[in-house]
Amino acid sequence: MDKDNGKSALSLTRPEKLVLIILSLLLFIGAAALHWRRSRPFEKIVVAENGVRKELTLKQVEGLLREKRKININTASFNELTLIPGIGRVLASRIIEYRNSCGTFYHESDLLDVEGIGEKKLEKMKDFLRMP
Repeated sequence: MDKDNGKSALSLTRPEKLVLIILSLLLFIGAAALHWRRSRPFEKIVVAENGVRKELTLKQVEGLLREKRKININTASFNELTLIPGIGRVLASRIIEYRNSCGTFYHESDLLDVEGIGEKKLEKMKDFLRMP
C-alpha cells in the first residue's frame, strides 16, 4: 500500500483490467486446446503413394497393409513397425532393441520374448508380419 493515497502500488485502470482478463482467458483456452489435441489418438494418417499424399484412417492403413505387403519384422524401420496393429512407439522401440541385441526373429513366436507382446497381441499382428 502506498501511504500517500491509500491505493495499492499495482492499481490498474478498468481497461487494463479488462485486457488482463481477456489475455488470461485466451491463454487458458489455448492451453486447453493444446492439451485436448495432444490427448486425442490420431484419427488420420498422411501417406504418400506414387507421389500422391492421402489422408487415411487407421482402418484404411490396415487394409492397405493386408493388400499390398507384409512387413519384415527383421528389417522394418521404427515407422514401419508402428503401422502394424497393436504396435505403438514404445513397442516398436522394444522390438528394435531386442532385434539389435538378440538378432533375427526366425518364427512369429520369437516375438513373445519382447516385453509387451503376449499371445493376444501376437495374434493381431500375424497377418501383417513377414518372417524369413
